[in-house]
Amino acid sequence: MIVASVGNLNFDIYLKVSELPGPDENVEALDLYTGGGGSAANFAVAIARMGLGARFIGAVGEDPMGELSLRELKAEGVDVSFVKRIAGVRSGLVVVLVHPDGVKRMLSYRGANLGLTPADLAADKFQGVRHIHLATGRTELIVRAREIAREVGATVSVDGGTALAKKGLEIVKAVVDGVDVVFMNHVEAKMLAGSHDHRVAVEKLSRELSVGELVITLGPRGAVAFDGRRLLHVDAFKLNAVDTTGAGDSFAAAYIAMFLRGMDLYEKLVFANAAAAIKVTRSGARSSPRHDEVVSFLSSLGYKI
Repeated sequence: MIVASVGNLNFDIYLKVSELPGPDENVEALDLYTGGGGSAANFAVAIARMGLGARFIGAVGEDPMGELSLRELKAEGVDVSFVKRIAGVRSGLVVVLVHPDGVKRMLSYRGANLGLTPADLAADKFQGVRHIHLATGRTELIVRAREIAREVGATVSVDGGTALAKKGLEIVKAVVDGVDVVFMNHVEAKMLAGSHDHRVAVEKLSRELSVGELVITLGPRGAVAFDGRRLLHVDAFKLNAVDTTGAGDSFAAAYIAMFLRGMDLYEKLVFANAAAAIKVTRSGARSSPRHDEVVSFLSSLGYKI
């Protein structure tokens, strides 16, 4: 079963800091590490670790960072045959500032990522694909991928992030109409719903968005999902956070893995929460757990999934 992930591929530079610098101020970093990033690429790695076939579709520059990023994906078993190479443009780069409590702040240079166009999403790149995950806020890519999904008979999920939420509710309603699964975090949900209360936001969006399943992550409070029949909240697992970068991608991949295996709403949320909880105990965006790690973790707590 192949899952295609569409969106960004970045090279991430992490600086662990105790505080943010002010104007003209220097703050010493406590630690430095690097690794692959980009929400769609992170998802591809995470879905491969869930035991499913993974294909990444995106764009990189013809530079050392692009080469390194592609090698990392290949090493994880991700198919990168359809990645677009763009000469004369640098690959995407993100600087991540990580506080000791795991909270992150990011500075992004999109670079070659912006060179991916709807024309690049041709049907032949999605042959044999069972599910298409769009980790992008670019509406033109989402609309094109939905068309491709109908052609190849694939299900679709969207995780548009802040970039999509900022476009407003009416645009989002049109773009995700009929999508099988839509992911967002509580900040994006509140922004989209125009509310400071995540509960009000969840209720409003569950009425406004015509999607198969709406899934909203709540950070340390867990996650909530609405499948058209019921609204279900499942608490998070409490583990000490080291780095929350990529936790949402790990959550989404675990949820989609269970979605494709026909699990019910509660099982999908529990499994995805567990995957995200394990991920935040590890540094880097690509430190998502494997399927058997999540199963073992849940079994140790008495869950049978």
